[in-house]
Amino acid sequence: MKKQIYIDNLYLTKKLTPEYKDFFNNILDNICSINSLTDLEKSSAANYALEQCLEAVNENKPLKTVFPESIKECVKKFTKKSTLQAMKKKLCQQDYEKVIISSIWIVFTLSMLLFFLNNLITGKYLINYWLDALIGCVAGAIAFQNYRIKHRIIKRYNFKKIYKYLDIVTVLTCVFIKIISKSNFDITYLLLVISFFVTKKNITPEFEVMLKK
Repeated sequence: MKKQIYIDNLYLTKKLTPEYKDFFNNILDNICSINSLTDLEKSSAANYALEQCLEAVNENKPLKTVFPESIKECVKKFTKKSTLQAMKKKLCQQDYEKVIISSIWIVFTLSMLLFFLNNLITGKYLINYWLDALIGCVAGAIAFQNYRIKHRIIKRYNFKKIYKYLDIVTVLTCVFIKIISKSNFDITYLLLVISFFVTKKNITPEFEVMLKK
């Protein structure tokens, strides 16, 4: 059930006291059981509840003074249409920013990884094999993590699969060019930048539509 909450904010539950954590988990279970809500609406309601709980914890307010109602009444409050709409817009804006930032990191880190691949093929390293390999592995790990963040968000909103295919085709093309090219001065970086701008140009209107809903 907890997978339906906005996953990027799950770590915030660690800041809750045991009493508020039990309350929030109870609220979350109830929200996730409402079949009339979409996954995004459930995430919005859960995030609003989490925000309220965190605010109460930071102000050292007892649970009963903040939420004197029954669990059922609290769930109704957290799933009000106006509340969901405001939180959905907030999460949507955050997601758009995360997609753009992740895409920029992908361009930067993949460029470093492809640079190492070229050095591996030619046998000419910037410093030495082990240090270059370490930098390449770190860059690859960061690129993969940002790829996961980017496409997790795209999947959350059921956007076009073209973005996934575009990333895969771009990476495969860059690797192929690196294999057949003997120089670091090729078009792989340009291809990564073009892929970024194509994604940004096409995904921005989709997020704008989501923000207006």
